[in-house]
Amino acid sequence: RTQSGIRHCRVSFAVQCCRLLYPMGNTPGTMQASQDASDGDCVVIGYTWDGKKLAGSSPVSWTRASRAASTGKSQRSSGSTTSDSLSSGSSFVAAAVVSGPSTKAICTALKQVRKTCPQTFTIVHSPQVSRSARGRLDCFRAGARMLAHDDAAVEQGLRTIMRQFDAAASVPNPSGRVYSCPECGLAGLSEDALHLHFPLYHSMENTHAHDCPICDRRASEFRAFAVHLHNEHGPIEEREPAFPAFAAFSWVICRRPSDGKLLLCHEPAAIAGGKPAYWFPAGRVDEGETFLMAGERETQEEAGIQANVKGVLLFKLEGGLVPRVVLYAEPVEDQTKEQEEGAGGGQRSAAVGTTACIPKSLPDFESCGAVWLDVSELDNLTERDYRGGGTAELYRSVASGELAPLPLDSLSYEALEEMVQRLTKDQDCLMDHWLAEIKRVWALLKEDYPSERLEME
Repeated sequence: RTQSGIRHCRVSFAVQCCRLLYPMGNTPGTMQASQDASDGDCVVIGYTWDGKKLAGSSPVSWTRASRAASTGKSQRSSGSTTSDSLSSGSSFVAAAVVSGPSTKAICTALKQVRKTCPQTFTIVHSPQVSRSARGRLDCFRAGARMLAHDDAAVEQGLRTIMRQFDAAASVPNPSGRVYSCPECGLAGLSEDALHLHFPLYHSMENTHAHDCPICDRRASEFRAFAVHLHNEHGPIEEREPAFPAFAAFSWVICRRPSDGKLLLCHEPAAIAGGKPAYWFPAGRVDEGETFLMAGERETQEEAGIQANVKGVLLFKLEGGLVPRVVLYAEPVEDQTKEQEEGAGGGQRSAAVGTTACIPKSLPDFESCGAVWLDVSELDNLTERDYRGGGTAELYRSVASGELAPLPLDSLSYEALEEMVQRLTKDQDCLMDHWLAEIKRVWALLKEDYPSERLEME
């Protein structure tokens, strides 16, 4: 009974989402919240876990409705832990979609929702905010859990939060245990559901240290709860592979040729100073990968963009042992500004036939989302808004053409890629051998590339 009830809620919720997003049958339309928002106005639409649209736009009125509902018929069977956790208090409000042209008004609404309904998944759907470097950070700070680029992203977010209780319904562990999120307290989550929930709801927040509710390990025994949860629990296929002993990193500056905009990611707060600071797609080279392969993979994972690496910008060597390569890339299928906006930002365009250039909106373990920004937008940011120093200068140098991509077809670059593929497979950890290999390849790079493009740190 519990499982069928949850499945009914999932279907009902999906139907309500589609009615909201596509009010005219199967014809994609602008989200109703955006339609209702005029200049200076902010519209908030709340939804219960069974997909019902809540009356009014006040979180206070929502919680009153939830308390009234909790005294009547339960959303699900009365014996369900999941049902009990969702049918009372502010957890009754599954999602709130906030829309409006004013960042200030949106932030005010977000703060009210999060204060009254702390477990609610808050989505901002505003083209003005989506394209604003400062506005995005302000919304995250005010309590947004997702910044949606388009209608399709809003629907994806609403469907994804229901997946938490698809997983909870099956309760795959033999003990039948369910868990509460140690950060926000949302209850009735299976192991897989908690694995989905924590980065979805909290990757943009400066979370506390937590003991693991699944394996009972103490917080002092691992680096961060989010990392422990992701790599030790939940679906095995979604966990990160073990890092190679040899460390190498690939960074990507991705530029869209049609309008010159640059791709920036929101790094998870846990690794970016307690807030979703800006950074470029970047990450560690996995076993057997090349820098190019790692760069294209990270761009897909962190930004949701399929990209082709076109050249190399910089070679960095940290401590004489850790190579970092900064690559230049472009999206696989470009989309002009007019086509993007005319297609609603994320709907399939007949002229282009793809959504490949629409960045990621849905938060996960990899990032809190990504955005294409004009280089002028960087003027509205400070050094503290980036994960690392020198980020804005690097983007500006690429945008101005001062730092032009260099070719990848040199023998020395091929030697570099062959080296990193081989050393990331090396299990012997022979440090002297690694140093000798790096020194040899670095000398080759000096012959083919300008000295100012090779940096020793």
